[in-house]
Amino acid sequence: MLNPQFIKDYLLNKLNCDYRISSNNRELMIPSLFIADDYKRHMSVNLDTGLWQCFKTSQKGNFIKLYSLIENTSYKSAESKLLFQAAEEGMWDLWGETKAPLSSSPEIVQKLDTSGFIPVNVDSYDSNNQLVIRAWKFLMDRKLFNLKNFEEEPYYVSTEGKYRGRLIIPFKDYEGNIFFFQARSLMHGVTPKYLNPNSENGVKSSNILYPFDFEKEHLCICEGPADAIALNLNGLNATCTVGSTISNVQMQTLREFEGRIILAYDNDEAGQRGIEKFEHLRKKYMMPTFSTCFPPMRYKDWNEAHQEAEDLYEWFTEKTSEYNFDNQCLKNLYN
Repeated sequence: MLNPQFIKDYLLNKLNCDYRISSNNRELMIPSLFIADDYKRHMSVNLDTGLWQCFKTSQKGNFIKLYSLIENTSYKSAESKLLFQAAEEGMWDLWGETKAPLSSSPEIVQKLDTSGFIPVNVDSYDSNNQLVIRAWKFLMDRKLFNLKNFEEEPYYVSTEGKYRGRLIIPFKDYEGNIFFFQARSLMHGVTPKYLNPNSENGVKSSNILYPFDFEKEHLCICEGPADAIALNLNGLNATCTVGSTISNVQMQTLREFEGRIILAYDNDEAGQRGIEKFEHLRKKYMMPTFSTCFPPMRYKDWNEAHQEAEDLYEWFTEKTSEYNFDNQCLKNLYN
């Protein structure tokens, strides 16, 4: 996270403009980059977060985007240049909020305990291993595989250690490295149903997102990886927050997604609380409004609807709606 003094010094030195500081010393008011001769200073920059907004044009974003506009460069190039410049001046707080990882480093991969993991893919379909057989039955019952790419992106089953007897749903980076996983019990009555390597490699479940495509026009956010996989298999771009509560770190990543965000939490009290938490953080980070879509009422979650061969792409097309926070209800309830 950038040091507030760096943000202030950079803007004032680069723009050489008139400015005003709010009474709490947190907001810097400067002439808008989008308005000629803006003597009324319609642009506000939060010095703590780096988030900015032009009140005249409604344009807004994070400091990297503002830096890219001022330097007339791409977002990716701006991110690299800004990090280098801030670090060089000792103005980058590495212990501040960061983006949720969608990739991993070799160090993280090495620290993850993946001993005893057997791939569950087309090559192991005729295995005699009882755990692999259980894993295949679980996946087939829930239709959580696509034979076209199943060999390239396998699941795993653990045969030893604390994850023994569990299906491993991996979170992989773009190079195929596992940086996180969820271990789902395959044995009836075993608790807890889900385990994950929380903090074993320095990665907390509250700080990660299931990998998704940043280039798509939409992003569906659900609670668990099985739901995200089910939606992906229906042609949607989906991620999950590993639970119904969004964190600040996850929001740091999501605010860089430029498409339409659709919250697809379960239709229960936990899902409702998750939506309210998302709205709170959306306002904090000045993100655009979002949409919601719940599973059909006869199903408990998206994976169950997928199992019953529901056309979830069509469902999202017809049922996605804006959330009405004035009335605390959906405009498009499922009657």
